[in-house]
Amino acid sequence: MKGGLFMTVGEKIQYYRKKIGLSQEELGQKMLVSRQTVSLWEMDKTLPTVDNLIRLKKIFSVPIDDILSETEPIEENKNEPKEAYVFKYEKSDLKEVFKKARFPLIKRAIIFTLTCIVLFVFLVAAGANDTIIGLLLGYFLIGVISHIKGYFAYGKAWKVSENRILKSNYSYEIFDGYFILNISKNEEITRTLKIYFDDIEKIQSFGNYLVLQIAGQSYIIKKDTLIPESAFITFCNNTPNKVEAKKPKDKLKMISILLFVLSICTIWGALIGVAILSGINQAMTENMWVFFLFLPVPIASIVFGFYLKKKGYKYKKNVIVGVIMAALLCIYGSFTFIFSNIYSHSDEPILNAEQILNIDIPEHYRINTQDWTKGTQSVPRGYIYSTSDIYFNDTAVEQFEKNISNDAKWISDIPNDMVGITSYFCDIQTSDYYIIYNKDTNEFNKLPSESGTYVFINVLYNAKSNTMKLVEYKIEYTK
Repeated sequence: MKGGLFMTVGEKIQYYRKKIGLSQEELGQKMLVSRQTVSLWEMDKTLPTVDNLIRLKKIFSVPIDDILSETEPIEENKNEPKEAYVFKYEKSDLKEVFKKARFPLIKRAIIFTLTCIVLFVFLVAAGANDTIIGLLLGYFLIGVISHIKGYFAYGKAWKVSENRILKSNYSYEIFDGYFILNISKNEEITRTLKIYFDDIEKIQSFGNYLVLQIAGQSYIIKKDTLIPESAFITFCNNTPNKVEAKKPKDKLKMISILLFVLSICTIWGALIGVAILSGINQAMTENMWVFFLFLPVPIASIVFGFYLKKKGYKYKKNVIVGVIMAALLCIYGSFTFIFSNIYSHSDEPILNAEQILNIDIPEHYRINTQDWTKGTQSVPRGYIYSTSDIYFNDTAVEQFEKNISNDAKWISDIPNDMVGITSYFCDIQTSDYYIIYNKDTNEFNKLPSESGTYVFINVLYNAKSNTMKLVEYKIEYTK
């Protein structure tokens, strides 16, 4: 409190005793305790019991909170208050304030959900990579959970406050630079506060109500009962930085909204960029660096937010969304560098497959190889050494498709008893031709004659998409 002195419980008891003109002995007689007991209280050697606190409350005519609090006692003001108001709140009053207070939460949730749905439909229609769609769904799920938690937490906190407010009367007496707030229940004052206007942290305006934020507590003022020159109105006009932050002027407001929206859209823009680039080079993880290209937008939102703060305008949403989006962009963008040693594009896997399997693989325009031995694996069948995805154009595969239809090494159907030795990546629904080669026995498309652990090469060709997958893996076979 402004200019206030901290006092102990003992000092409070001594203060109020002297104020009503009682000696320690006289107070002891009224309390049915000895003078020594009163002396011990005032020296803070002991504390009064609950029963004694109730008696002190009646004798001193002050709330127990005033005796136990550390703030200085509120002196009786000899001057008449400049303004005086008594507020008794109905449920309809609080319902209106609650509806207006929670509206921004609902608005943000609706905008977030609609934007995610539109982007999801766009990515699906564009045939985006499943991983890209999965990232978007994960981002959407986190956002939904955060909005739901925030909504219910706000409602729960409001319910607690509502029950307390409905049972109390709030009496305000305004003096120069401060006001006295008496909170009473059942015609008995339960708490008295002396609040300096400078201690008001924030004022929110909700229709016909002003909500004062003071030391983590909210106090509601009915605007229609205030006189035109009320100190509350004057304070709002003189301290715009505390009045739920001024709304920026038209030009600044447009920039603020634009940066806010663009910052949120950077994740989706980056996902679209990665999807488009991956459609060209089929290397999604290596394309995640695209996220860094969108970093200037949330950084600009952060910088502009602090500029608004300096001017006394609303700024938090620009700073918060900027920090969150910048962090997400950096995390996703770093995937390219974190996993850079896992992917390669050399022709070595093709040359090895041609030599080991004695097959001819047509000219390709792209190969993406992933080394699965780096890091941990969670595939349900076998241990994967590497996978290579090879992409061909239409003219390159014409002769190849004619050749493999007559080559005994290639099979168009995998027998049921051999499915168990195929790789986890062997998709019998989309592939047209297969090779299952046992490197340990040098056999094609045959089950091992004995139980054991074997290394296989699985080749899958999809004639519709002109793609081939090479998989080298180890699997344990039980005969």
